[in-house]
Parts: sequence; structure tokens; C-alpha cells
Amino acid sequence: MRYLVALADELNFTRAAKRCNVSQPPFSRAIRDLEEELGARLFERDKHRVSLTPVGAGVVADARRILAMLDESQERARRAARGLQGTLAIGFGGSTVYSLLPALVRNFRAEVKEVEIRFRAMAVLSQIDALRAGEIDLGIVRLPVHDEVIETRLVHREPLAVALPPGHVLLKNRSPVSIGQLATSRFVTYQPMRGFNYHADLHALCRLAGFTPDIAHEAPSTEAVIGIVACGEGVALVPASAERLHMEGVAFQPLDTSGLPDRLSMVEFALAWRKDNPTPATIEFVDRTTEWLASSETGHLPVA
Repeated sequence: MRYLVALADELNFTRAAKRCNVSQPPFSRAIRDLEEELGARLFERDKHRVSLTPVGAGVVADARRILAMLDESQERARRAARGLQGTLAIGFGGSTVYSLLPALVRNFRAEVKEVEIRFRAMAVLSQIDALRAGEIDLGIVRLPVHDEVIETRLVHREPLAVALPPGHVLLKNRSPVSIGQLATSRFVTYQPMRGFNYHADLHALCRLAGFTPDIAHEAPSTEAVIGIVACGEGVALVPASAERLHMEGVAFQPLDTSGLPDRLSMVEFALAWRKDNPTPATIEFVDRTTEWLASSETGHLPVA
């Protein structure tokens, strides 16, 4: 078909063959073979000129349409292979909805318009299992993650805050709360999940202050943790951005991080995906996010 269109455009066998990067004899033979296959002359030719026959004009018009469709299909395939088309299922939940997800998606959308993003609301702690099961392509999880099939890329850091129920004695003073001041409080924590070490970090913080935490309740998400705090059932350590959930009946105080190691005084969030066979759209999202963050001084989104 490309030979046919080239000859229709050039009306010269030598120029048409050169345009198609072949020598003239096989080019001419291919045109003759096509005419024989169709049982009709497509071109009139003599020593001085080449012209399309009426049948040839119709066949060339069809060929142009087919080639245009083929070119569009090839371009779609190339864009899909580069992650510029297709679908991307993103898991999200908790405070990341307010502090992180919108910024990352807007940055991606500024350059990649044709990928269909499918949002899957789920607790941060559930996203590792969802990634392993292939239910989502990309998650936004809390670090560290200890899972052999999951790859992560740090995108955001923020401080910890203390969520306090109504009437708690520490609300009388608006200064940062130290871990030691929570020694007599009951804690609401996240459910233990494979791959996450929230409980280990909580116990490490409390050990530094000389006590073991009294864990009263466990919940699967930040919203649930804060909801239980609002019921007056305990206190919780949560990312500072959790205050943006605006849960009635809960107050937030900064955590006093004096003397605490960095890994226990901050919360780190990362993009997470399966190491084996990530989708092209997943790779494109991660790469574009990495490039965007690399342009900042810290290499991650600002502290909340």
C-alpha cells in the first residue's frame, strides 16, 4: 500500500522507488503484482508519463485511509508502551488524600493527558496487599516497607502529631507534647500489617521515654484511628496532615521531637509498586514524579 501511495504521489517509478528506499525493479514488480492480484490496471504508463486510472484512484484513496488508520494505531501502541496511554489504578487513603495525592496527580496530568486514572480508596496499610494481588498499580504508602516484591520511591516527609480527645489534660497547654507526657494515656494505633513497622516505631518511642504503651484499640486507617480518639478512647500518633481531616472532637498538638532520632520523629511516604512487570503508565508516573521532585531542593514534597 505504501508503494501504491508513493507512486500515486510521484507519478514516477524512479522517484517513488527512492522514496520507499528500494530499487526500481522490485518496486515496479510489486506494482504489477498488485494489479494482477486485483485484476485491474491501476496506472497507465508509457515512456513519457505515468497516470492513475479511475480504478487506481479509488484504490489509492482506500489505501490512504488504511495507512492513516495503521499509523494512528501504531502511534497509540507506541504511546501506550511509553506509559502515555492506558490505565493506572492508584490506591489512596488517610491523610495522603489531603497532603500528597492531589499534588502528584496534578503534576502527572500536566504532561500526560490520555492515561485513564482509576482511584481506589483504601487504607494505607492495605495497599501492600492490594499491590501484591494486582488490584492496584500504584500505592502511596508509609515507609519503611519491608516486602520483597514491592519497590518504593520516597516522595514526602512530614512531622508527627498527637491526636487528643476532648477534655484531655494536655489541651490546657498548646505547646508540643513529648512522648513522656503520654505515659499514662491509652493509645489508639494502626492495625499491625505485614511489611509495616508502625507498632515497632511506637514501642521504640515509648521505650526512649521509659514506658510501654497501653494500646487500647487498633484500626485500619487514619480516619478510623482519629474517629476512635474522638470517642474519647485514647490518644494517637498520626501524620501532622491528619489534622486536615477536620474530625470534630479531636485536637492536634505537635510532637516534641527533642532528642528523638530522625527516623522516629518524621513520617515518610512513598510511591509503591510491584517490582516485577510494572505497567508502562506506572513507570511513567514514577519517573515524572521523580523528575519533578528532583527539581526541588529537598528531593521530596515540602513538610506539611
